[in-house]
Amino acid sequence: MSDPDVFVEPKVLTDFIRKIFAQTGSNESEANAIATSLVETSLMGHDSHGVSIVPRYVDRVLKGLIEPNQDITVVKNDGPALIIDGNRGYGQMIGRRAMTLAIEKAKSDRLVLMGIRNTHHLGRIGEWAEMCADAGLISMHFSNGINRPPVTAPFGGATARMGTAPYTAAFPRRNAPPILIDMASSVVAMNKVRIALNRGVQVPEGTIIDHAGNPTTDPSDLYTEPTGALLPVGGHKGYALGVAVEMFAGALTGGGVMIEGRASDGATINGLFSVIFDPELMIDRAYYDAEIEAYYEYLKSTPPAPGVDAVLVPGDPEQISLKKRMASGVPIDATSWAEMCQAARDAGLNDTEIPATKSD
Repeated sequence: MSDPDVFVEPKVLTDFIRKIFAQTGSNESEANAIATSLVETSLMGHDSHGVSIVPRYVDRVLKGLIEPNQDITVVKNDGPALIIDGNRGYGQMIGRRAMTLAIEKAKSDRLVLMGIRNTHHLGRIGEWAEMCADAGLISMHFSNGINRPPVTAPFGGATARMGTAPYTAAFPRRNAPPILIDMASSVVAMNKVRIALNRGVQVPEGTIIDHAGNPTTDPSDLYTEPTGALLPVGGHKGYALGVAVEMFAGALTGGGVMIEGRASDGATINGLFSVIFDPELMIDRAYYDAEIEAYYEYLKSTPPAPGVDAVLVPGDPEQISLKKRMASGVPIDATSWAEMCQAARDAGLNDTEIPATKSD
């Protein structure tokens, strides 16, 4: 087993990460957007897409694989269709600007089909769905990743051919967080296996295969050449979902799908296809609000199975984690914290600028 997790107070952690990206060339607005997004993601329990990813971002920007301070380019704005090029900028900034534009368009036009292409890692896609929900809009999002090796095997396959192909949807509620579905079409996100490796623990059976296609629970099989692969969630159904996501995010945005032989420098470049609309385009808003609350309460009232404390609705786990971690601090595995501290030094910060931590 590895060393125990360290805990960092959210504001302290946000300030630390902001300094790192300001030091690597981001202006104040961009550095703040990256830091705020990554810390919020960790607060909501998505450690795979949260602060532990800072060292990968720093490595890429220092190698010139990310372009700081990029703005969006509107490639198409025709009827409901909106296509955005991210100019290989940070996804946390490109995603916010693109989604802001799409929300404004959806409020006037009531329906938007948006494609984002050529942007660095967009982070937790649920963040963009929550932006839509905060504006009272329903949204669905399909995301792919190219410019890097595949990590997920097709159903029945022995080697990787796909990304993790996330699917996300959010349904706004009056005076409450949205119902939020935010999931990879693989059993887990790739970085969750990396965190298991850092913590010295095995992954659950049915999560990954080794390089020969055999089941394994050793996370190092995904990080040692020749590498293994993630498995699709739900077998053939998750595989089919991943194919659909890849088509939406790659083929319809102009960003491209993940296939062998295309140029790759290892930095994840995301495509995102979003459907954003006002529920009143379909139905009276009062009816929608009543139905979503009735269904939420109906699901919550389900008697829990033995060993389960309570039945949760999608989106509940994030809110529970947020409340807990705001009080206790953001947990970071010891290996990821050491990597973050080294990334800060690589960026040009000195040791006095690295915050103190506490252990559990």
